Amino acid sequence: MRANGETGHSRGVAVAVAAAAVLVVLAAGGFAVQRSVRWQLYDGSLRAADYWSAEPAILSAGLGFDGIIGLAEITPASVREAGGSWFSGARCTDGSQPSDAVRTSAAPASRIGISFRGYAERDDGLPVVFSWPVAGETVDPTDFRLTLNNGDTAVPHAAGLFPNWERNERNVVVLFGNFGNRGRAGETDAIFPVRLDIVADASPLVLVGPGGREVSAVGMSWTTTETPYDSGPRLVGAKLNRIDGPPAGEGGVTLFGLAGYFPNDEFAALGGGDFRLRVLTTGGFSPDGVTALTPNAFERHFRLHARGADGRTVLIEKSGTDYAVSGGRIRVVGLSDLGGKMAADRDDCYEEDRDNYIDIVLTGDEAAARSITHVEIPALPGGYAPF
Repeated sequence: MRANGETGHSRGVAVAVAAAAVLVVLAAGGFAVQRSVRWQLYDGSLRAADYWSAEPAILSAGLGFDGIIGLAEITPASVREAGGSWFSGARCTDGSQPSDAVRTSAAPASRIGISFRGYAERDDGLPVVFSWPVAGETVDPTDFRLTLNNGDTAVPHAAGLFPNWERNERNVVVLFGNFGNRGRAGETDAIFPVRLDIVADASPLVLVGPGGREVSAVGMSWTTTETPYDSGPRLVGAKLNRIDGPPAGEGGVTLFGLAGYFPNDEFAALGGGDFRLRVLTTGGFSPDGVTALTPNAFERHFRLHARGADGRTVLIEKSGTDYAVSGGRIRVVGLSDLGGKMAADRDDCYEEDRDNYIDIVLTGDEAAARSITHVEIPALPGGYAPF
C-alpha cells in the first residue's frame, strides 16, 4: 500500500532555519514572537500533506462560533454575554488549574494576530476546507468573498491556517468576520453564507497538488442552502495509509509544538499502529462544542463499514476487538491527531488540537484494511453520541 494522496515533496523554506529563528526571538517580546510564528506558518512549507481529490475543489465552508471570536477578555461573564459556553465544572486530575481552552471555545482578540492575518472583534468563524493543501504565503482575507442568504456580501476580517498548522495538513483556511447568526435555514431571521468565491487580490490564493503542481484558486466557488446550525459538522473525506514509522511533516511552527497536546501522532497517543484512516471534517469536532475529543472515544462516535468474506457488510463498532473481514482481521486501536497520551482516568483537562483531522488507528492485515468501505458517525440514540 502506498501513501496515496500525499504530497511527496517538501515545499518552502528550510524548517531548521525557521526553528532556530523562533528560539532566538522568544525572549525578545510578544511582537517578535508573533512575527516568527507567522513566518513559519505562512512560509509556504508543506511536507507529506494530503490531497483529497484528483483536481482542486472547495469541499466545505461552514459557519460556526457565532460572535465568540475576538472577545476583549475571556471570563465566564464575557463568554456567556457573547453567547458562548463556559465549562465551570472542569477538573484536572493532576490538580492543576484548567486553562481557558478547556473551559470555552471563545477566543480573545489579543491572540488573533499571533497566527492569523487580520483581526477579530466578536466575530464568527468559518473554516474553508480545500481538497488540496494551500500555499500559505498566498493566504489573505481579501482572497475570499462571501454572499449571504439576504443578498449582502462579506469580506473576512482575518484568515489563517491555524489550527490546521502542521506541514502535513494546511488545506483548511479559517476565516473570521461577520457572516451571519445562529438561525436555521428555515427560520425567517436566519442569516448565513450561501456562496463563497475565491477572488483575485495582490497575492492570489494558490493550492498545491500532486507532484507539486500549483494551481490558482481564483474563480473557485462553493454554494449551499444550509447552515451548520441545521446539522452540525460533517465528514468530507476519508483516506487510508499504511504506518511505516512516525508520520512525516508533523509540526512546523516551533512555538505551537510546545503546546501540551503535541506531539499527537499515533505513536505519542496510542503507541503506534499498522494503518491510519484519516478523516477530514468540515470543522473541529467536539462532543459538546467545548470539551476535547479523546483517543478512547471511537466507539462513542464512530463505526466503520467493511466487506465481509461473504460479501456482506461487517460493522466495526468497538475498539480493542478483532473483526474478521474480507482479507483477514482488523482492529481499531483508537483515535489520534488529537492530543498526547491520555491519563488512565477521565481528565477534563485533556487538550487536543481541535483541527479538521481525526486519525482512526488500526492494526491487522493489509487486505483486511483495504476492505473498509465507509466511515460513519451514526449519532443514534442508545449507543452513539453526536458531535
